[in-house]
This record gives sequence, C-alpha cells and structure tokens, in this order.
Amino acid sequence: MDEAFSLVAARMPPTRRLSSFAVRVVAMLIVVVLLIAGFGAFVVSQQRAADRRRSALVTTQKAARDAQAQARAVAVGGTPGEAVAATGAVAELLDGQARDAATAAVAVAAEIAAGSSYDAARPAALAAHDQRLLYVDGPSTAPSIVSVYNGAAGWAAAVRGAETCFWVAVTPDGRTRYGAGAVCTGMAALAADRPSW
Repeated sequence: MDEAFSLVAARMPPTRRLSSFAVRVVAMLIVVVLLIAGFGAFVVSQQRAADRRRSALVTTQKAARDAQAQARAVAVGGTPGEAVAATGAVAELLDGQARDAATAAVAVAAEIAAGSSYDAARPAALAAHDQRLLYVDGPSTAPSIVSVYNGAAGWAAAVRGAETCFWVAVTPDGRTRYGAGAVCTGMAALAADRPSW
C-alpha cells in the first residue's frame, strides 16, 4: 500500500505557487493599467469640457457677428439716426455681456478662494467651475473670453466689450475693485480702482 501511494504521488505534478516577486510584478502591472485608464478618462473628460467651452464661445461670437450684420443692414437701408442707434445697441449688448462675464468670473473666483485662496483661482480651476466662459492667461478678445491674472498683487480679470475692456480685481486684503481700459489682460486689470463700473 505504501508503494502504490508513492507511485501515485510521484505521478502527480507539483503545485506551483507564485513567488513574491511575481505577485509584486502582477500587482504593479494592475496598478499601471489602472493609472493609464484613469489618465485616459481624465483626458477625455477635459477634452469634452474644452469642446463645450469652445462651442459656447463660437455661439457667442456668431451672435455678436449677426448683431453687427443686422446693424449694418439697418445702416444701409435706414436713416443715419437708425444706423447710429443700431450700432449703439450692438455696442451696449456686447458691453453688457462683457460686464456679466467679468462679474461671473469674480464670483467663481470667490467661490474657489473660499476653499483655499485666490491663488487657486487660475484659468483651469475657473473653467472647471464655470464652463460657460473661456478662461485664458492671454488677452481677452470677446465678451465670452476672460483673461485672468493672479499673483502677489492680487487676482484680476479682464473681458473685452465692444470697444472697451472691463476690469475687475481683488486685492490681497480682499477688496473688489472695478475699472475699464484699452488693454484687455488680467494683469492690466490690476489697475482697476473704482467701487463699481
């Protein structure tokens, strides 16, 4: 009986166990695959958000061009007074959109700053909270593009209206100031010095 058992035992293949090195390699591969998948999902979501912002920007710019075209049409077919009124209405509309965008930007920045500081209110963070506007480091060229600056001098935003750039700035001690000027960058908006527009 003992011989039979030893023959059967000899024929059975030995069971293989993974070495601790192999277990670590498999775990590391799983972690790498999960990181790659997570990064891919993040990139896709950011691209979709950028596409939505770009679409909103294109829609706003198209509306502005249509309004200007209507103003020109009135100017061609109407009286000089009507042309001036139409041009003034378009300018007022664009200026209103620019002021609204600047107001929205400072509100979103304050919301972000409530959790940390205004230093965290950078273009990417603002865009993550408010996808209706396009936040940039460079100059604003339309009422839906907000130029943002933040640094030791404070936080500031500038938005292009019809012919004027609307500024809003928050000082390091938390005071909000408003202004307007020709240069349409967040850094230029630091010069805002009025309590309102």
